[in-house]
Amino acid sequence: MAKLYSYLSFDNAKESMDYYKEVFGATLLKRNPMDENMAKEWGMPTDNLENTTIHGGFVVLGNTIFCSDRFGEGEAFSSSVTLMLDFNSEDAEEVAALDKLYKAVTESGVEIIDPLEEKFWGGKMGIIKDKYGLLWMFHAQPYSKLV
Repeated sequence: MAKLYSYLSFDNAKESMDYYKEVFGATLLKRNPMDENMAKEWGMPTDNLENTTIHGGFVVLGNTIFCSDRFGEGEAFSSSVTLMLDFNSEDAEEVAALDKLYKAVTESGVEIIDPLEEKFWGGKMGIIKDKYGLLWMFHAQPYSKLV
């Protein structure tokens, strides 16, 4: 069965991965810089290749997100993409993890779009915009209320 992963492009994926490690507590999977042959083939400068990322990945709360530098004239992703971290709100440890991560992330200076709080539908939700303009939804709802 196929799996669906988020794949983001950044002006500097190496810097972005460090940001997600520091602010979101991400663990880094790997980061492959562009090599000289690839840079020449793509018409890219060959200086400072150690700071480029042709492919990288990191994990936030068990969820893998892949990324790379945005090479060429590609446009940045837009805030029409939202990453949702969904927690089982019937598990007290998961709700505590949601609160802890949200607190850590919001203390880093992100823009709070919607504060994390109980909502009218019986769930808990908050939305932030990170340093790169990416929207993150923090959500927890009892599964029994979903059906």
